[in-house]
Amino acid sequence: MQLRIAELYCLAERHFVKRFKRPAILLNLRGETAGQAWPERNQLRLNRVLLEENQQHFLKHTLGHEVAHLIADQVFGRKIRPHGREWTFIMEQVFNLPAKRTHSYDTSQAAKRPFAYICKCPDKVIHLSAIRHNRALRGTVYQCASCKEPLKLKSQ
Repeated sequence: MQLRIAELYCLAERHFVKRFKRPAILLNLRGETAGQAWPERNQLRLNRVLLEENQQHFLKHTLGHEVAHLIADQVFGRKIRPHGREWTFIMEQVFNLPAKRTHSYDTSQAAKRPFAYICKCPDKVIHLSAIRHNRALRGTVYQCASCKEPLKLKSQ
C-alpha cells in the first residue's frame, strides 16, 4: 500500500513539477465506503475489510481515486468540486486511471446493517445502517425504491 501511494505521488510530482507532502494513512473506515480523502488534514482513511477482499483493484483504483483528491486540493485549491474536472484530469491524465466515482465491491462483509425495516412489498426486508436508523428515529423518512412507501422499523 505504501509503495502504491509513493508511486502515485511520484507520478503527480513528475507531472506538476512540484513536491507533495505524503498523507497520514488510517485503516479505520467502516461500512460500504472504500476510502475517504481529507485534504484539510492531508489524510487518507481506508476500509481495511474492502482492501483485504479486493486488494489488487483497491491498490490500483481506490488509492488512485483518493490520492487524486489530495493532489487536486494541493494543486487547484479547496474551491473545486470533489469529482470535478480537476480531479478527473488527475485520474485520467496523470494516473492513467478511469475517473470512476464509485466502486462495485461486495460490501456484505464490511457493511453492518443491523436495523431491519419493512415496506408494503410482500416478504421484503430492508436493512439500514446505524446512521440511517438514527436519522429515521429523528424524523428522516426513507422509502422503498420499489413501492415508494415509507419504511417502518420491523418489530422483533
